[in-house]
Amino acid sequence: MYSLQHPQIDERFLDSESTVEAVVKLLESLQVPKEEEEEGQETVEKDPKPTTIVEEEDFIITERKNSIIEKTEPKDNVPREKLKPRTFKRLDRSRDRFPFMRQVEMDLDQRSKARLERERVAQNFRKLGNAEYRKGNYETAMQMYTEAIENIRDSHILYINRALCFIKSGKFKRGIVDCDFVLNKLDEKNLRAWMYRAMAYKGLKDEPNFENCVKYARKFNSKQMEFIDDFLEKLK
Repeated sequence: MYSLQHPQIDERFLDSESTVEAVVKLLESLQVPKEEEEEGQETVEKDPKPTTIVEEEDFIITERKNSIIEKTEPKDNVPREKLKPRTFKRLDRSRDRFPFMRQVEMDLDQRSKARLERERVAQNFRKLGNAEYRKGNYETAMQMYTEAIENIRDSHILYINRALCFIKSGKFKRGIVDCDFVLNKLDEKNLRAWMYRAMAYKGLKDEPNFENCVKYARKFNSKQMEFIDDFLEKLK
């Protein structure tokens, strides 16, 4: 029997295997089979692919896939510029272009018809204005010309006729405005616009502007000197 000793001087534990070492050995014994199993799996993965038997059916399917690829993918030796271009986008654009052009033509035709209708209406108002002017009804004639201008805004005849009505009514500045519109926007050489403008400045007793209008009337209408002289003679 072992004699009882103080735990701090008891050396019997040196003769027996440590519990820790026993646990370590137990873990090692358990780990070795696992490592061998993993090595076996790695060996299987590293082995070359097993030789498969190519049956006639598999071969046919493989050949079909290759033939499809050859038909759909361009060959490397064929230059890209020689490949057949896709044309479906171009066809789509041409299809869109025709309705657009047809719509433009329809719009132009409608605008042309509307313009003709407005000209017809303006012509009727101008005739009414001329009739009222001959009667000396300058205010009424002025209104008729204004209605005509509402339909056609680029007719110099309508503005000149209305300017003359303004001048006959003593509204010289209003007449100058209509003459200026013709000369600045429609026809800078218009003889009647220059002469009616001169008449308006004559009514305002503005001799410098009167003489200036006569000068430009002669400059732009050198072949109408006789008409200009007759007009100025009447103003006297």
